[in-house]
Amino acid sequence: MSKTPAKMEAVPRQPVIAVLGHVDHGKSSLLDFIRKSNVVDGEAGGITQRISAYEVQHKMPDGSTKAITFLDTPGHAAFQSMRERGVEIADIAILIVSAEDGVKAQTLEAWKTIDARKLPYVVAINKIDKPGADIQKTKNSLVENGIYIEGYGGDVPCVEISAKVGTGIPDLLETLLLVVDMNALTANLETEATGVVLESFMDPKRGISATLVIKDGTLPSSGAIVAGTALSPIRIIEDFAGRTIKSPHAGQPVKVTGFDEIPASGAIFVSSSDKKAMENLQSETKSATPKEVLDPRIYRNAKVVVPVVIKADSLGTLDAVKRELKKRETDDVKIKIIAEGAGSLSEGDIMLASSDEKTVVIGFAIKLEPKARDQAERFKIEPHLFDVIYKLSEWFDTLVESRMPYEEKEVVLGTLKILRTFSSQKDKHVIGGKVETGKLTNTSVVKIVRRGVELGRGKIVELQSQKIKTAVVNEGNECGLMIESKIEMIPSDVLEAVEIEKTRI
Repeated sequence: MSKTPAKMEAVPRQPVIAVLGHVDHGKSSLLDFIRKSNVVDGEAGGITQRISAYEVQHKMPDGSTKAITFLDTPGHAAFQSMRERGVEIADIAILIVSAEDGVKAQTLEAWKTIDARKLPYVVAINKIDKPGADIQKTKNSLVENGIYIEGYGGDVPCVEISAKVGTGIPDLLETLLLVVDMNALTANLETEATGVVLESFMDPKRGISATLVIKDGTLPSSGAIVAGTALSPIRIIEDFAGRTIKSPHAGQPVKVTGFDEIPASGAIFVSSSDKKAMENLQSETKSATPKEVLDPRIYRNAKVVVPVVIKADSLGTLDAVKRELKKRETDDVKIKIIAEGAGSLSEGDIMLASSDEKTVVIGFAIKLEPKARDQAERFKIEPHLFDVIYKLSEWFDTLVESRMPYEEKEVVLGTLKILRTFSSQKDKHVIGGKVETGKLTNTSVVKIVRRGVELGRGKIVELQSQKIKTAVVNEGNECGLMIESKIEMIPSDVLEAVEIEKTRI
């Protein structure tokens, strides 16, 4: 599989740097400036919702260039697993903090992820060009939260930047490369590549693809790759920009197309020019992988069980959507995922959902296949498609609330004694009376009671007080009413204005 150890030699390799921080603090804008392209405008909702890898060539003072791989991670709370994966793969991190906002919830969560991994990092205080920027306050907020930067009781490098106009970015890159040198990143380029699956997805035209970050070795020109239980022959290998690449090496991100199943995000991959050896490894891995069996008892005492079919554009975003839904679970509310996957919503997904009218079909950052649309119309299923995670969350909260069981209780708002009847025509009766308790409104539903027995119901369609239309008549006042009802009323009958009060069980 790999070459003879005697030929291996550790050499410096290009670093992998993860960019982390709170949503909208400028992670994508920083990379945008570094790469001289525009990623931010293309992101749905203006936020990064998936983890991405980019390779840049940084010009050194001596005129040479140094390759750097950047991982752009989402800042929204739902994408914690992606940030964790970015930190696991990276050699160094940039913790970006807005000079306007200081340390926020996801800043702290990102820092804790970095700290738990003992990953070297640099703090970048961004948006220093903004009118509301307060660098001193931002530095104080870092220290208050246990992030001890240089000059404030710690040794974490801190650089002040503007990702929008480029201020301080050369200093940031120089600082990062200094940290790289201090950590002596090396790889054995003579061995066959190993690394981590950054993200995996279904390419609609070419099949199952995955973004891999090579951590050691060089990818052979032929053979196969195994990632978890997924295998791909080494045929279509592209760099981060979609260009065909040959012999990528440690530190580089690559896109591999041709897997026989979607490899799990975060899975370790190995490669070999010996395809048969990789097929045997895949077979052994599959045999050793335990099958997950869902215990039906977890749904037994729930008041609401929401069956869900979920499809997303990648396994990373699928995981984020699942986490966001699972956060809604309580003893009373359970989410039952009956099908999930990466790729567009298919006819089979709709057929699966049609077996239970309570099943909801969710698609994230994907489209509905034409045949799936036809089946959805046939079975009267409405697939719910989203591009922004918080909109999905808001919708799902409303759905769960609507399915919670309620106890309905009829409450009497007021009573009126009929003193006189004036006319009746086509189920509309004009009467006069006095409000004895509570109040009546011009839209009240009323029970018609005679000698303590309910004869039927009606609805007030008009209410007058002193011959003037009014919305409400209170206790002790006389009024005129028009009632819509099939029941003939007589003086001394009582009208009870009622409403349904719902109480969650």
